[in-house]
Formats: sequence, C-alpha cells, structure tokens
Amino acid sequence: MHKLVADEVGGAEDPQLHYERWQWGGRLPSKRLRGVRGSNVLGLLTFDSDLVHTLDVAGPEVQRSVAFLSAQRACEAAGLTDVEWVAPALTALAQGHPLPPPFDDDDQMWETLRSSSLVAGPTVLGAMPPERPPYFPPPPAGWAWVPSAEQRDDGATHYELDRLPGSRTPMTSASLLVYHSTPDVRGPISQPYFALPAVLAAAEPDPLKAALDTVWHALHTHGEHYPELLKEIWAVCSV
Repeated sequence: MHKLVADEVGGAEDPQLHYERWQWGGRLPSKRLRGVRGSNVLGLLTFDSDLVHTLDVAGPEVQRSVAFLSAQRACEAAGLTDVEWVAPALTALAQGHPLPPPFDDDDQMWETLRSSSLVAGPTVLGAMPPERPPYFPPPPAGWAWVPSAEQRDDGATHYELDRLPGSRTPMTSASLLVYHSTPDVRGPISQPYFALPAVLAAAEPDPLKAALDTVWHALHTHGEHYPELLKEIWAVCSV
C-alpha cells in the first residue's frame, strides 16, 4: 500500500503554491508565464509542461522560430500550404511582415475558409493529453495519505491520513476522494479550423505568447499525431 508522505509533496509549503507547483508540472511559473495566462498556456501544460518552461527561458529568437515552425507544420498537416490565400501569410510570417488579407480580419478569414474547396485529408482524431497523477494536498508533518481498502462503485479511491511510524504529532483526521477518470477518445477534427488560428497566433507581438499559442493550435491541428510535432519543436529548442 503506497503512502503519500509530506516530504514527497513539499511538506509545509503554502497550499496555494503547492497546488500551483503541481499544476505547472512540478515547478512554479516565472513572472512572465504568469503574465500570459490569457493565452492557452494552461492547456499546453497538460500536454508538455517541460516545453512550456523551456519556451519561457528560450529567448525571443527561438520563440519566434518555434512559432513559425508550428504555424507552418499546422498548415502542412491541414493541407493549406499551397492554398493561394494561405501561402502569402506563411511568407509574411517568415519575413516578419504583417499578415495579408484575409488574415487581417477574422470574419473574412473564416468566410474565405468556408467558401474554399479543399481536398479532405485523412481522418484525424482529436489530441488527448497524457494521463497525470491526481493532485493531493500536502499532509501534515508526520502524516501520510493512505488509500483505504474500501471499494467504491463510482471508481473513486478513498484516502485517509495515517500517522507515520515514530511520529509523535497530535492526532488529526481528514479524508478525500480521488476520482480516476477514463480518458475520452476525441472524435475526428477539421484540421483547417485549427491551423488558421496557428497562423494568427504566430503573428502575436509578444514572442513568448506567440510560441505558446501557436504550439497549442498546431498541436490540436495534428490531433492524435501531436507527439511528432512536439519532437520537432523540442529539436528547435535544443539548438
């Protein structure tokens, strides 16, 4: 029976910081990452938290390279690179120029896509993040969260505090339920509708936000094949 003890989860760390550390993949975010919460950074964390922190410290040049690569790969996956109104936008991104029409107007961009005759690509399922261990609040010093032998019909595991051997801490009591959800398989996606936002995101003035958001949209454009994209992005970050 596994015990989740205090020194495994940070001991007396402030509960809010303790949860935030878990949310951000085992480390606290920088001030800059906190400042881009209006982006898709929290969603990207669920897929690859290490990449989020790496992009944060990578510097503007690498961030721009990642943003452009992600937009380009998104358009390739969606079969858009040779479309006459998409190709100039990718050229503009590569040259650091403003996006041309119809990308300068969201409504016009979507209307152009809806009215375009595109050859449908192979069916791609939606991207699903990898499973991660559930969150446990830090137990009091000298105590551990221990799963009980109780079996629940709803699939949850009941945890209670158990005093560690040799501990002389005062008696306390607490319990929690941990639900182990079954991942849903996401159905087929329309890749162009994820790829175009990647192009828009790559033109974002803030290089960090551009990188985070473009990776997010490109990741979902690739759907179930997103690990291939992340490998290529990691290669850019490692240069």
